[in-house]
Amino acid sequence: LAQRMGTYDAVRMILDTYRGLSDELIQGTPATPNPQAPAPRPPALDLLVWPETVYPTTFGAPKSEDGASFDREIAGYVEAHQVPLVFGSYDVGGGEEFNAAMALAPATDGRLSLTAYRKARLFPLTERVPAWLDNALVRGWLPWLGTWHPGRGGDVLQVRLPDGRSLRAAPLICYDAIDPSLSLEAVRRGAEVLVTLSNDSW
Repeated sequence: LAQRMGTYDAVRMILDTYRGLSDELIQGTPATPNPQAPAPRPPALDLLVWPETVYPTTFGAPKSEDGASFDREIAGYVEAHQVPLVFGSYDVGGGEEFNAAMALAPATDGRLSLTAYRKARLFPLTERVPAWLDNALVRGWLPWLGTWHPGRGGDVLQVRLPDGRSLRAAPLICYDAIDPSLSLEAVRRGAEVLVTLSNDSW
């Protein structure tokens, strides 16, 4: 369905879906409520996690006014609920773009803190093309070839939890999870929890 939509409508649908699912968790409301059951108590949530590329554009470096509006909407959701969110997005740096996990959390000064992890093990062809194969002719034949660059892997993100504690989280995006060296390096750097994000739509 999203493939048949325009970019704005696809992003709108994705964000609405995950906000709805998150609202159910935050409010303790099941997707199909039972009118005979007592109202559940909302769980105490430390962290929300949305999957890889759930926000299919750059977060924090919008490419359009619509992108800036979506950025503000995601930040506003975290601020309103005071629950940190780790979600898949794109990151940019040095003129390069990365498949990334963003950690957005309320900070002690009332603002939001943002840290990013860049996926290290990219899926062949759809995310990254080897240099020896990357040329205009090949891309003309296969326009879906990826252009992302790999991150270094093993990074640890500091995420401030609602009770004031700081959680050292190591995101693993899809293929990252099959390389144990990334998890080992993250643990050596102090990771307390592994957060696995994957987009299995393919």
